Amino acid sequence: MHKNIKTKRPVRFSDDGLTVFVDLASGQTAMVDRDDHERCLSEGLSLNWYLAKDRAGNNYVVVYAPRLGNIFTVSRYIMRAGRGEVISYYNGNRLDLRKANLRRGEGAARRALDAA
Repeated sequence: MHKNIKTKRPVRFSDDGLTVFVDLASGQTAMVDRDDHERCLSEGLSLNWYLAKDRAGNNYVVVYAPRLGNIFTVSRYIMRAGRGEVISYYNGNRLDLRKANLRRGEGAARRALDAA
């Protein structure tokens, strides 16, 4: 059994302990690999994630990083995407933030995110 982590919303683990489920402000749940979850915690990233929409109406899981003073997409953080790189989702599910579902490619990242 894995101990729960205190956040504004519950965090749960898969039966095998390899996937972490993070409840979002919208009531939906994002999935992330345990090692990425632990890296987020160790680097001081809040687990109070929420959905934001870009101008095209696509939802993305985002978080505010006090250390950086900015809001950014969790998928970019996980993949350590830099300028000129975009993140796409193999299965099309933007709530599935496991590395097996994310791929990094070249292109201009959209910066216009609005709280959903």
